[in-house]
Amino acid sequence: MTERIAAAQLRSRIMSAEDAAALIENGMTLGMSGFTGAGYPKAVPTALAARMETERAAGRPMRVKIWTGASTGPELDGVLANADGIELRLPYNGDPIARSRINRGEMDYLDMHLSQVAPMAWRGALGPLDVAVVEVSGIRADGSLIPSSSVGNNKTWLDCAGKVIIEVNRWQNAALEGMHDIYYGTRLPPDRVPIPLVRPDDRIGEPFLRCDPEKIVAIVETDAPDRNLPFSPPDDTARAIAGHLLEFLGHEVARGRLPESLLPLQSGVGNIANAVLAGLVDGPFHNLTAYTEVIQDGLLDLIDSGRLRVASATAFSLSPGAAARINENMPRYRDKIILRPQEISNHPELSEGSAASPPTG
Repeated sequence: MTERIAAAQLRSRIMSAEDAAALIENGMTLGMSGFTGAGYPKAVPTALAARMETERAAGRPMRVKIWTGASTGPELDGVLANADGIELRLPYNGDPIARSRINRGEMDYLDMHLSQVAPMAWRGALGPLDVAVVEVSGIRADGSLIPSSSVGNNKTWLDCAGKVIIEVNRWQNAALEGMHDIYYGTRLPPDRVPIPLVRPDDRIGEPFLRCDPEKIVAIVETDAPDRNLPFSPPDDTARAIAGHLLEFLGHEVARGRLPESLLPLQSGVGNIANAVLAGLVDGPFHNLTAYTEVIQDGLLDLIDSGRLRVASATAFSLSPGAAARINENMPRYRDKIILRPQEISNHPELSEGSAASPPTG
């Protein structure tokens, strides 16, 4: 792992997941990386859950508050919820164990618009953030962090947290370096300025995450895959929906209300969205762009077909097969995919405004 942790001054902080989890105390608020099953820490939450089980058996219940980007995976939400270790969860949950506890009133839950979490954290409206636990694909010699398969709220967690625990995941392809665009220009009123992003392929930030090295208290080495779930093949209904949409888009192009390359695509998560994207692979449109939340199989297929020029999102949300495909060919995708903080990818200013304008060139 030495090549993944190039900052020599930080190597002394490499430790086991168990030792890192021991730095977390009862009642703390943790900001963890992760967005729809991509880029979430796997080892430290699992070790923390085991510690919670031990503490509870000894009559010392231990619970923490968890902030993330969106849903994560069973090695985070699942194990901590099963250990009854989550006092509060925000801004989104998809884990069945956590959902059951929320519905039974055993866990507080704050459902929030995903673009609002970072600004509220900056304002202090959510309270202090004690520890950030963030997965990265590597640490550069200057101490900057190479994000992994999601960005989510990681920039904000690293800025706001008192202490930082880093998981360096060797499973994440090293060729992810350079794919990300981390914007540090966001300001709160009265210093707020418009986000200077006009087209999906604009880069307005930096490819790496900054973190004060003095805040990094632990580095844990891992080699674990993201939670990649299979998508069902499009059925007749999904294909019919896709056909109607393609017909509509063709109609609008023919009447001059849309350019031949369409406007930037925004796709939801799920089988029907994937079916629509699959239909675009065989459609008449070229030089497409996408400004959306997550990269799904259908967007990957569109890139492979040569019809999609660039896709902007905050995370991957791929089937196991598509995850393997992109990992094997990451250098080829690096210039066609941009991963941004979710306060940018999900911001209504961009969804409704400048980033929805037709691309040029």
